[in-house]
Amino acid sequence: METNSIENVISFEALYDSMHKCKKGVLWKDSVASFYMNGIERTMKLSDELRSGTYKARKPVRFTITSPKPRDIASITFRDRVYQRSLNDNAVYPTMSKSFIYDNFACQKGKGTDAARNRLKEFLHRYYRKHGHDGYVAQFDIHGYYPNMSHAVTEDLFQEKLPAEVFSMVKTILNEQYEGDTGYNPGSQLIQIAGISVLDRFDHFVKEQLHAKLYIRYMDDFLIISDDKEYLETCKELMEAQLTSIGFELNQKKTRIYPLKDGIDFLGFKFSLTNTGKVLMMIRPENVKRERKKLRRLVTKSKRGEIPLEKVDESYATWRNHASKGNSHNLLQRMDAYYNSLWGEDYADNYQQRHESKRPRKAG
Repeated sequence: METNSIENVISFEALYDSMHKCKKGVLWKDSVASFYMNGIERTMKLSDELRSGTYKARKPVRFTITSPKPRDIASITFRDRVYQRSLNDNAVYPTMSKSFIYDNFACQKGKGTDAARNRLKEFLHRYYRKHGHDGYVAQFDIHGYYPNMSHAVTEDLFQEKLPAEVFSMVKTILNEQYEGDTGYNPGSQLIQIAGISVLDRFDHFVKEQLHAKLYIRYMDDFLIISDDKEYLETCKELMEAQLTSIGFELNQKKTRIYPLKDGIDFLGFKFSLTNTGKVLMMIRPENVKRERKKLRRLVTKSKRGEIPLEKVDESYATWRNHASKGNSHNLLQRMDAYYNSLWGEDYADNYQQRHESKRPRKAG
């Protein structure tokens, strides 16, 4: 049975496996817990509805998030998420991803932000060996990526690559969740795969026709490194024309060509290539300021008894883990001291002591 078989999407086994994937990190929600506690019955019912053609997606809940930047979200029910996850994992993603270039890093197996950052480091080392530390970067950002995504372009891409029956399932979901000619809201697996697929032809254009070897893309954030500024100017012009042809506009404030020595802002860090060939990855200053402000607010709420200390520690630990991926030793020491100072002398144990006490002891 081939991967893109409908049976591999709507069978009880496929949907039950999808349910287990979807519950990760959200089992605390009542709706998810209810579905999971009755998982066998709910999954069998979902499978029967899909087989008989009586399945009907429920209306998504729409809301706006403000951090790290304002975005409209369409949240689908857990039941619909289970179906869409199965459709994506068992039929859509395996087919769509076959043509992806290696340097398309968002939301894929074996890829992600860490892999993208490591790839950029590799590019900088490779560039230094050939050209030294002088050079240029062309960095691009698409204005309103998901809100301005063309329905026709997206559906055309899916139709070109997917088997007819699978495409029909995808098209039905997209048409039921989104009205009009443009715009999708992040919040489902299917929209995520649309986001990483819609620029697939564009990626091949950049790699194969512009011959940009040091090109990397993470969703709508992409860049090229070169020693030739005129070449990058030409690339920018041709790439902008390609994007316009599929309904996108470049964010002119974030799209620019600049000296490599200025450092590259990419995925939350600033990458600098030194004159000795070392690559430094430092967390962006605005990220630190935002975390300090957040910690002040959380500690204040905890002292008022609104949230437990452990939750604040957990929030800080998450940020600290992110920052530790860069060259951040001194910064983390300063942040630890700052975090402890927020609690004051009323709290006997500082963050490090609380953190160490939770680590399992080595057997010995």
